[in-house]
Amino acid sequence: MATIGDGLVRRQLSRFVGRDAEIGVFRQALAGGLDHNVLFVHGPGGLGKTSLLRMMRLLAAEAGRRCYWVDARALAPVPDAVVDALAEATAHDGERAPVVFIDSFERIGACGRTLRQDVLPKLADDSVVVISGRRPPDSGWRLDGWDQVVAELPLGALTPAEAQRLLRAHGVTDDTVAERLRGWSEGSPLALTLAAGAYLATGATSPRPTTVSALFEVVTEAELDPAFHDALTVCAIAREVTVELLAHTLGEPREAFDWLAERSFVDSYGDSLTLHDVVRMPVLARVRQSRPDRVNKLKRLLCDHFYARALSGDAGALVDLAHLIDSPEIRWGYRWEGSSRFQTDRVRVGDAEVVGHALTTRGYDEWWAMSEAYYSNRPQNVTIARDAAGSPVGHAIFLTPSALPVCSRIDPFGARLLRYAQRISPDGQAVVWRDTVDLTGEGSHVLAMLNLSVVLRMEVRNPRYAIVSAFGHNDRVHAFCTATGGRPIPELETDVDGRRVVVYLIDYGPGGLYVTQRDIVYRELGVCVPTAVTAADVRAALDGFASSGDLAQSPLARGADTRERAEHVRAVLRSAVELEFGTSPHERQLSAALTQRFFDGRESHEKIARSLALSRATYFRRLNEAVSRLTEHLVRR
Repeated sequence: MATIGDGLVRRQLSRFVGRDAEIGVFRQALAGGLDHNVLFVHGPGGLGKTSLLRMMRLLAAEAGRRCYWVDARALAPVPDAVVDALAEATAHDGERAPVVFIDSFERIGACGRTLRQDVLPKLADDSVVVISGRRPPDSGWRLDGWDQVVAELPLGALTPAEAQRLLRAHGVTDDTVAERLRGWSEGSPLALTLAAGAYLATGATSPRPTTVSALFEVVTEAELDPAFHDALTVCAIAREVTVELLAHTLGEPREAFDWLAERSFVDSYGDSLTLHDVVRMPVLARVRQSRPDRVNKLKRLLCDHFYARALSGDAGALVDLAHLIDSPEIRWGYRWEGSSRFQTDRVRVGDAEVVGHALTTRGYDEWWAMSEAYYSNRPQNVTIARDAAGSPVGHAIFLTPSALPVCSRIDPFGARLLRYAQRISPDGQAVVWRDTVDLTGEGSHVLAMLNLSVVLRMEVRNPRYAIVSAFGHNDRVHAFCTATGGRPIPELETDVDGRRVVVYLIDYGPGGLYVTQRDIVYRELGVCVPTAVTAADVRAALDGFASSGDLAQSPLARGADTRERAEHVRAVLRSAVELEFGTSPHERQLSAALTQRFFDGRESHEKIARSLALSRATYFRRLNEAVSRLTEHLVRR
């Protein structure tokens, strides 16, 4: 079945011209007539790398080959992300060998070693792999025989003939005008496309003296339909745009999505759209200057949408929510820009020796002695940061209550943190950041990537508390903890290797991390943070669970219309049940009594009591306790 993404690709390729030499090499590889299986396309932004790969994918599909597409912009910074994305491609099923495309590789440049070791060797020997990125392949692609497998395809400016063909495809038929536009654009397909639009709209043949500085001005002169200002604004604010996202913020998603997809400065991957990197910041600066109130309103709608997605179980929505935060201290903790140079990974053989040597050389002997055992005893609680060569450049050790038995044996400090976590949250809604180490000396990208990877991996989905330890000199971590409301816990502070270790408690409140993220955005927008609901509000939401009209009026509701507001309340209630009740028999009875009575069609009290094998009196005690617990969980969210 055709997808939205398929339609986008067809429209964008309808005006594709040139790159005959590169396509000729690909055809050779596809036919098995080339000595190299991996083609590495590289060149600066705006030269049409993505369009070239899409044309190659079309040719491969027409030849009957299975195609797999990975856009590095969509990969989360978690261990094995690229391995998992290509798991199906590496599974041999007897069909023709696949053709794999990896676009925007500069976003995950540090994953090259993982590709070479864990992915590409598993592909059938007649597979074809095409990788595109802004930089040439690093030295690792020339070692261990890979130079015999990889062929570089440096992408340059379009030739004069190709540039003229592209301009004609965009409606510029005057050869004199075409020559002027070609000279101005310096052969960049993106600049040529923008210049063609500017000429047709305004008659300008030299929009600005240089390509990069001209891009946004050309956009504003030629391609901004006032009817779609909001669509462009949403595209500038959000990391990516989908039909669903536009439906939430604008109400008429299809037309706005199609308009965005036709813009020369908008990239697509899968069923998502994103502004070209060169254009995003100028667009956002301009709309903030010209329509600040509208920008804030759309940002709030986006915030509500991502918050609802997070509550429904979409952990990735937390990244989108954090993307809306302006505070540099908080935003730092959720950055993944470092993925071009570093990757996060699981523990591998030899990592402990490298990290241990680096720490002890820096005078952290005692600290490493307490950390080392995690590598062998609890590797699932360790995330490694690696550089492009695969060498460890940092680690994060994060703990949840299940790690306490091991910590008690190997790490007195970690055990103290976990016992404190159990004391403040007996139901296990606390996560401990026991250790985050950067060995590069840069501090910013490595620590932020490790932090984000931990958030996406942790077994506690929406924690109430975070307990974070940091050496006194780690200014970025201290600033992050302070900005998120953290306070030092004096009883947990200690001295290790002659250095002070400070421990922070961050209390996200009964609603957990997601509510805190939403409220930070609200405060930055100058919007009043939603007031706490009352016990009566919670009971009314339970009683009206089946009525969308009633739920839409609840203080718990968020969204643009009745259906969305009601579904948001239902998601909040179900999430609160999941977070509040544990797994013991008693806790399961509480959860089941409440769920069956209010969520599952309002079964009769007698039927529910029988299904739980409880007397009527015991059942009512369980139900009243469950309602009280849920109410307490939500009234201060």
